[in-house]
Amino acid sequence: MAGWQAREGETLLMPSGSQGDHLFVILNNPKQFPGYGPNPCVVLVNLSTVRQGIKHDGTCVLAAGCHPFVKQDTFVVYRSARIETEAYLDKLVKQGLFKPHDAMDAVIVTKIKIGLKSSPFTKREFKQIPI
Repeated sequence: MAGWQAREGETLLMPSGSQGDHLFVILNNPKQFPGYGPNPCVVLVNLSTVRQGIKHDGTCVLAAGCHPFVKQDTFVVYRSARIETEAYLDKLVKQGLFKPHDAMDAVIVTKIKIGLKSSPFTKREFKQIPI
């Protein structure tokens, strides 16, 4: 996608080991975070399919069809939240390693952000990040 920018609600397909690409959602517009240096950063979370008989974080489950990539009920993997600089994401998008996908609806992004603060699996540092 030409002209892609790291912004709240944008999504990226990012390689995730042998499991192929996972969809990551950007939760904020780039900004400096206390303790993370002068470069603008974003918080990203990835999504994973709910599988019968396998435990998952039920804090934020997204229904199949809520996004073109979400074909089955899916949960937000808060334990894998990450912070990246805007420049790093831009670089890997330009290199083709990260692939932009359709933006996530703003209502769903808000739901995901609320879950980031309330999930028992979110690392403490992410609960305190001002996004």
